[in-house]
Amino acid sequence: MSLNFVDIPSTGGGWLKPNDVKDAPALLIEVNSYEAQRPTPNGPKDSALCDVTVFKDKAALDALSPEINKGMRIEQTLLARDLSALVGSATIVQLAQIPPKRPGAYPAWVWRPVNDASVRQAVIQYAEQREAAVTAAAAEAPSFE
Repeated sequence: MSLNFVDIPSTGGGWLKPNDVKDAPALLIEVNSYEAQRPTPNGPKDSALCDVTVFKDKAALDALSPEINKGMRIEQTLLARDLSALVGSATIVQLAQIPPKRPGAYPAWVWRPVNDASVRQAVIQYAEQREAAVTAAAAEAPSFE
């Protein structure tokens, strides 16, 4: 019998702060769960629990050495709602701000797809290497049967 390894979603990764990653050429977002109108101290919020892999700059992308945030909570309304349909999936995106619709309001953060094929390919290569390493480690684990 082979083992089916699954990570337990946890909130150890803090909250996404878009200003901290706004200049990243790519974010690999792996959506673990989504809760609509989750109760918080600041009132109910749509919330996505994700593993967020941040390629902070071109050098990190070229070296395939990202910052990995397991169990990061995303509670910005537009960002979380866009991830609601992606539970169990992954996407490669960037962050951008759009101007407010009302004068005096704050600009909204939105996901933008990564259109640069070389950037997308580098992120896909990183993900494939990571999965191959996990598969190899699982194969080397003792069987206990």
